[in-house]
Amino acid sequence: MTSEEAGATPFEAAHWDLVPGHTALVVIDAQNDFLHEGGWYAAKGIDIGHMRRCIEPLKALLAAARRARIPVVWTRHGIRGADDGGPFMQLRPFLADGGLRRETWGWEVLADLEPEPDDWYVAKTRLSAFYGTDLEVVLRGLRAETVLMTGVLTNQCVAATSKDAMFRDFKPIVIEECTGTTLPHLHEPAIEMMRVGWAEVRDLDSALGEIRQLASARAAEGR
Repeated sequence: MTSEEAGATPFEAAHWDLVPGHTALVVIDAQNDFLHEGGWYAAKGIDIGHMRRCIEPLKALLAAARRARIPVVWTRHGIRGADDGGPFMQLRPFLADGGLRRETWGWEVLADLEPEPDDWYVAKTRLSAFYGTDLEVVLRGLRAETVLMTGVLTNQCVAATSKDAMFRDFKPIVIEECTGTTLPHLHEPAIEMMRVGWAEVRDLDSALGEIRQLASARAAEGR
C-alpha cells in the first residue's frame, strides 16, 4: 500500500533539541497591564486568571535559564494611543483611554518575574514581536537557533511571534504552562495550531530537564 493509499500524515510534529550557546528565551508581553491584579485589564473587568497561570512556571523557567546562561529577551506591547495602535485599537475599545501605554507602570514587566537590567527588551506595537522591531537583530546577535517562546496571549502574540520566528528560520519551542490568554477556550486550539503548524510545543518539566543538562555541561566545561 502506498502512502497515498494509506493516507499521508499532513504534518510532522516538531522536536528540536536546545542548541548549547545558541538558545534564547523570549518572554512575550509579561507586563503589569496584562498580568498584575492592579493592571489595566483587571481594572476593566477582564478575567486575567488564565494569563496569570504562567507566572509561577515562568519563574521556574527563568531561574533555570539564568543558571544555564541562556539570554532572556522581554517583549513589551506599548502604544502612544489610537494613532499608532492601528486597526487593532478598534477591536479593543477598552484600550481607547489607557492601558498598554509606553513609559507607564502598566507597560513595565511584572516585577514578580524579576527582570534584570542586562536582559534584552524589545518594544512592539503589533501582535508579532518581529513586526517593526529589532527582535530578529537581537536574536541573530545572540546567535540563537532554538528559541523558547512564552508569555501572553497564547492565541494572539505568542502564536503570531512563534509563526514569524519560523518564517525567519528560527526553531520556536512554545512552553505550554508558560502561556495564557484572556479567552481560555481558545488556549488549547491555539496550542494545537502551533504544534501542527510551525512550532514545537513542550511541557515545562521537559524544558527544565534539558536546560539543566545545558547548565551541567557548561559547569563541566568551566564556563
